[in-house]
Amino acid sequence: MKKKLISLFLIGAMTTGMVAGCGSNSGNSNADAGNNASSDNAAVEGTEAAADGTESTFNGTYSNKQVILGESSETSGDITPFWANGASDYDAFKLVTGMAPIDKDQTGKWIENPAVLDNLEVTDNEDGSRTYTVKIKDGLKFSDGSDINADDYLLTYMLRCNEMVTDLEASNLTDSTVQYVKGYDAYLNGESDTFEGLHLIDDKTFSVTIDAQFMPYYYGQALISNQPESMDLWLPEDVTLEDTEDGVKFSDNFTSEYIGDKVQAARYDYNICSGPYMFTSYDENSYAYTLTKNPNFPGNFEGQTANIETVIVKYTPQDTMMDQLKTGAVDILYQVADGDQIEQGLDMVEEGNFNYLSYGRAGYGMISLKCNQGPTQFKEVRHAMAYLLDRVTFAQTFTGGHGTVVSGPYGTQQWMAGEYAEELDGLNSYTYSLDSAVKELEDGGWVYNEDGSDYSGSGIRYKKLDDGTYMPLVIEWFSSENNSVSDLLVTSLQQNPDVEAAGMKINQTVGTFTDLLTYYYDNSTENPYQMFNLASGFGNPYDVAFQYEPGSSNNTNALEGEEGQKLYDLALAMNHTEEGDDEAYAKAWFDFIADWNDELPEIPLYSNDYHDFFTSKLHDFEEDGYNWDATNAILYANME
Repeated sequence: MKKKLISLFLIGAMTTGMVAGCGSNSGNSNADAGNNASSDNAAVEGTEAAADGTESTFNGTYSNKQVILGESSETSGDITPFWANGASDYDAFKLVTGMAPIDKDQTGKWIENPAVLDNLEVTDNEDGSRTYTVKIKDGLKFSDGSDINADDYLLTYMLRCNEMVTDLEASNLTDSTVQYVKGYDAYLNGESDTFEGLHLIDDKTFSVTIDAQFMPYYYGQALISNQPESMDLWLPEDVTLEDTEDGVKFSDNFTSEYIGDKVQAARYDYNICSGPYMFTSYDENSYAYTLTKNPNFPGNFEGQTANIETVIVKYTPQDTMMDQLKTGAVDILYQVADGDQIEQGLDMVEEGNFNYLSYGRAGYGMISLKCNQGPTQFKEVRHAMAYLLDRVTFAQTFTGGHGTVVSGPYGTQQWMAGEYAEELDGLNSYTYSLDSAVKELEDGGWVYNEDGSDYSGSGIRYKKLDDGTYMPLVIEWFSSENNSVSDLLVTSLQQNPDVEAAGMKINQTVGTFTDLLTYYYDNSTENPYQMFNLASGFGNPYDVAFQYEPGSSNNTNALEGEEGQKLYDLALAMNHTEEGDDEAYAKAWFDFIADWNDELPEIPLYSNDYHDFFTSKLHDFEEDGYNWDATNAILYANME
């Protein structure tokens, strides 16, 4: 059975910093629908003044008709994050979903949402579990005018980890927090058709219980930060959620055959929305979503509704993005990471009519490796690859000086990295060295020619496996087309003469981003590819346990065995920190990063500063990319 994540650990096409995954509002972004970044060094440049510092001539009258958001990853039209879509799709999805009972403010603090929440009760149970009982307000409506009820909130838990939906080829299902709900494993694995930790109390009230084994949980309130999904959108009208003394279950007619047509339609026509905007259309020729203001959105936790009537989320290829901004084909370029593009954008700002934001990224670009098959299943090969790539030069070249190298899955602006900066400097940096790469390979047994004789010193190395066969040191790499990171990896790694000198060969296959996602999420040993270049943005909460759970398809590196179990246990240790104990959490975080740095399931390439470039006609647009991204900022923005 398939089991994949729907987290903020999202995947997007790597042109200006891509991601992998998709998301809920409470997870991470790997491979991140959100190339999320930290707020620590957020800066607003010239929002109300011309580029030369002169006073703006804006007279205070806004039309607020339309804004076009340019995205670096290709959109698919499949707006929902339950299937293998990308970062741009997810940004559109975030704009059309909302009304979580618990939300995050501009600082990343989890707070009660008065627009939605009528009452919240927290109960610590005798068995060590904790129950959150949520009562939503009367009168909440979806975009089509239908009532939002408690079962719509429970649907976000129930639908995402049900085998009937995985049978419909959904791949990004399990929310990174749902797994902590009591009875999750039994429900997910089909051992029970009832989800024990959920209860439907009445039309406006539901409860969620954290299993005792996961208490304490550092991000406890994230468990009730889910947004409602319309029962009417996803399911035939006679399919219902029913409460029993053992938990919540679907009615008996909930089968993949019966719900299939409805589910597939919802993927591409997401026409019942809960957010500040609602889905209107998707243009497959221009790769653009058109979203219009939702008249039934009650406002966010501050009561803020959208000012701008229409938002278009549009794919903008890297080679044309700045021209599109200059000509008005887009109004905002979101999270530009490529150094050349940043410099172009800064020149445009200096010339006038454009402004920008810059902020550090809570994430990183990386080479993701399969650890269950091919040469990359062996740690010495992963180490050797890292030694054969000049990561410092790579980071500086790609980011144009607007980024640096990291030693694990984090961004330089995450607060934990700041707390442990000295200790991070002491981790293995895999400084470029052919000698170190060769030593790793020789120590790991890559000392043979194809015929089993001792390695001659040239050509491809081989390793003798337990079954007596010899494995060639040939790595199959799948990259997405029109990808500047891939282009740079070709010259800096694949065609690097030292790679050949080390006895290694890397074969590149180029295809669509959709195909990349297919192979990336395929953990079978029959997967023909072991190497992918992606980027991850990490959300709040930073909860990566789901990604490293042994045996789970969420574990896209397929790191198993004792090594995989240890890394998973260290990831869980972060979660099992008391809420508010930042010191203990940061220590547990560093212990995880240190072990990850040794196992090296991914090779970090860069952690960069993001830049948003936008027309000077756009006002009140302020984001930090991490706690408060563009989908939040657009709510407050105005257009002349």
